[in-house]
Amino acid sequence: MPNFLPRLLLGAVFVSALGTAAASAQDRFAPYYGDSASWSGFYAGVVGGVSTKEVPNVFAGNNLLGGAMIGYTTSLGPTVVGAELEGTYTSGKEYSLTGNASLAQTWSGAAKLRAGVSFDSMLLYGTVGYGWARLDPKGNVVSDPRWAGGFTYGAGVEYLFRNGLTTRLEYTQSRYDNVESTLAGGIKRTDSFVNHAIKAGLSYRF
Repeated sequence: MPNFLPRLLLGAVFVSALGTAAASAQDRFAPYYGDSASWSGFYAGVVGGVSTKEVPNVFAGNNLLGGAMIGYTTSLGPTVVGAELEGTYTSGKEYSLTGNASLAQTWSGAAKLRAGVSFDSMLLYGTVGYGWARLDPKGNVVSDPRWAGGFTYGAGVEYLFRNGLTTRLEYTQSRYDNVESTLAGGIKRTDSFVNHAIKAGLSYRF
């Protein structure tokens, strides 16, 4: 079984448990939730932020990223569940291998499940899914560019305006395991990389 599958299954269980807990709390805390029906429907928007190698020190080794997202959510009482596709481009991010050898991350994407609890116009949510990234050779890396994939998860907060616009702040961590590369001299190696991203988003709900 690929290494990311146990993590993906564990994350899916977590998101499912979050939704179940929110639904069971509906009757007890209903006066505080407000109307969550406006969270149902398709949405599309843009994201921007930073990709960083360290957390919580988000000011170390940052690289700018930007992209777009499209998704769908539905409201089940105070519980909001859905799915999302996201694509981004990161500028200048490199994973160092050894000496003058590195892999540069450029394009990346993710297919994610989302589940959370709405408090009228505010949504607190968790997300889990599968992410992939294009890694280009730099320096002494002689192997071809390749796509790497793995487990991604995170959490965020989103606010819904009455005109259908939403803003969000989200943290995600993506893991790219067993990435193979070849260095000058025919040296082969396998590495695993972790990418932290802090993103702000703006979207419109249809």
